[in-house]
Amino acid sequence: MFNREEKKEINTKFWAGFKTYCYNKRIKRRWLMSRISIKSTQLKFYADHEKALVLFQIDNKSEEKRKEIYSYFYAFRKLWDKEAGEGLVWAENYDEIEQKTLSAIYFELKGVNMYKKEDYEKIYSFFASKMIILEDIYLEYKDVLSYQIAQI
Repeated sequence: MFNREEKKEINTKFWAGFKTYCYNKRIKRRWLMSRISIKSTQLKFYADHEKALVLFQIDNKSEEKRKEIYSYFYAFRKLWDKEAGEGLVWAENYDEIEQKTLSAIYFELKGVNMYKKEDYEKIYSFFASKMIILEDIYLEYKDVLSYQIAQI
């Protein structure tokens, strides 16, 4: 398909395009991403040749701890699902984007390809709208989750 250098160039252009999209749509938000205060977790954008994801990723070297952390999030599932609206997916064991198994709470947009420019607008719109939802939920629950997870 593409060699390593071509993928790198496409990837760079894709993310620069997302930055421009946010600027043009007046989305004046500095995404939290890995700057969240709950250990072993991060908010993440992901796109490949078949899908795009906006996810809350939970990974820990210890499978037992990862699952325990996930269980704290899962305790809030009804509230999060209500606040997120339709489409929030919960997966205790998810291995479709990393070389390892992690836990994920995510929105997925299927049938898009980050290597096709005609899909960029759809992916960018999905990223912006869904990350705002996940960040807002995180900000609302971060204190209680941080406290609980710090006890592990």
